[in-house]
Amino acid sequence: MKPKLVRITTVPISMNILLKGQLAFMNRHFEVIGVTGQDEKHFKEAGEREGIRMAPISMQRAISPVKDLISLYKLYSFMRKEKPAIVHTHTPKAGLLGMTAAWLAGVPVRLHTVAGLPLVETSGFKRKLLSFIEKITYKMAHEVYPNSYGLEEIILKEEFCRKDKMKVIANGSSNGINTTHFSTDFIEGGKQEYREKFRADLGIKPNDVVYSFVGRLSSEKGIAELVNAFSKLQKQPGGKNSKLLLVGPNGKGYGYIKSGCFNSY
Repeated sequence: MKPKLVRITTVPISMNILLKGQLAFMNRHFEVIGVTGQDEKHFKEAGEREGIRMAPISMQRAISPVKDLISLYKLYSFMRKEKPAIVHTHTPKAGLLGMTAAWLAGVPVRLHTVAGLPLVETSGFKRKLLSFIEKITYKMAHEVYPNSYGLEEIILKEEFCRKDKMKVIANGSSNGINTTHFSTDFIEGGKQEYREKFRADLGIKPNDVVYSFVGRLSSEKGIAELVNAFSKLQKQPGGKNSKLLLVGPNGKGYGYIKSGCFNSY
């Protein structure tokens, strides 16, 4: 019988997209169980594609004391029943609740991956609260994996965690990058006319250098800093031949930034 490995994310899209392929690989060596909230698409899709068992336990991204306590109890009860050898959490709320539940349940190995710190965009009491939450999460974990050296520096500066408890995998990543997926041959079967029309629609010329961001278009993702840096880049020699493409949900559909000016499409 293979030892159990529980992977936890706050929302199912994180399980389905961020850990794509990794769960199936780990399932060769462990009995992997995915724990996250349940939706109409990503929960089922992740389980079927990766060939793993999924357990629905809802968690709130926002601070919600009552709902958080309910989620914590459900996670604790789940771990007491399953008795996993390893619990590995991702995303802030899943980290706090998952690591605390694993600690309470006496899970032998507790791991947490840090893919971002929303607190850097906050101040005052909220920042203090979020900082306390990070400290608790790292305290409960045996090992902490920042997915970049920049995050490691912030964590050390804020004194959230000891350096000997952290490790940046490779040059910084949660799951590596499948470069084949981003090949131009992937788009519409590699049709040249489709690529040319897409670039023309966005005002991207053949010799332009395109910088891309893919993710939620929210302040906590550093969008403002990215746009500010891009604006400075455009003022440099040759900078006018650069474009910044932002792709992701912003509450009003999808959008892109061209020559420092936001447009929606």
